[in-house]
Amino acid sequence: METPARSDRNLEHALKAVPIPSCPGVLAQMMDELRQPQVSGKRIAALIGKDVGLAAVVVKSANSPVFGSGRRIGSVDEAIRLLGFGTLANLVQEALLRSAIADPGAALERFWDNSRYTAAASALAARKTGAARPETAYTFGLFHDCGIPLLVKRFANYKQVLGLANQATERWFTEIEDEAFNTNHATIGYLLARSWGLTDTVCDGIQCHHDYSVLEDGAGLETESRALIALNLIGEYVAGTHLRTRRDAEWDKGRAAAARFLGYSATELDDLADDLVYRFDRQGSEEPA
Repeated sequence: METPARSDRNLEHALKAVPIPSCPGVLAQMMDELRQPQVSGKRIAALIGKDVGLAAVVVKSANSPVFGSGRRIGSVDEAIRLLGFGTLANLVQEALLRSAIADPGAALERFWDNSRYTAAASALAARKTGAARPETAYTFGLFHDCGIPLLVKRFANYKQVLGLANQATERWFTEIEDEAFNTNHATIGYLLARSWGLTDTVCDGIQCHHDYSVLEDGAGLETESRALIALNLIGEYVAGTHLRTRRDAEWDKGRAAAARFLGYSATELDDLADDLVYRFDRQGSEEPA
């Protein structure tokens, strides 16, 4: 398998081929505030409160069994105090991402379920391994496949190609897409993540997340980007197993490299993944933490 090219020409073609949703103003302002030395919960609450739908999502999430506050949360201010800024940012990003790439003609609930559980499992794997910050691993898991709905919307036969890519055992997933469309969902996801102000570490990892050779040779990627790719592979395996949508081809292609990168044996990595699957299965129908 050859490493897919990551040139400016490829990015230019992708920009012309697939429209990239612009970053919502509320998200850009919130992320700017979160980067300040002294973060103001009141200012963030005011930003979120300007969007009634977004405020409702935040309050509803704070009242979910996952966070178990034991009392009814009635305002965005209370929700922020309960959730913390990291979890809040993840919730806001997910809500706005869903809205930005929604397609009335496509059933995307399965996609969003998989993204949410992949993000949650990646964050748990990050906590257990110490390879990356859990909040960053969650963001990566949430955004890593965000190019897929955009390609579904752009190309009538994308789902057929997606099926072939999911089953490919001897070629990288993105090679199949490139052959059909001269672009792929990892490149589109990179462009969206970059335009939405995510860190270079996350964006670069998204662009390479199906190229597991970077876990072996680095390919110029930062260590954290490579860690996010390895953690996301675990997250996808856990989410797919729990939701019964598992793609064994990807796990088989990346498992050994991810284990070596994280300093695990293949058996130890299997055990870690199985422990996370057990945790999600035990939670049943609850939303992932």
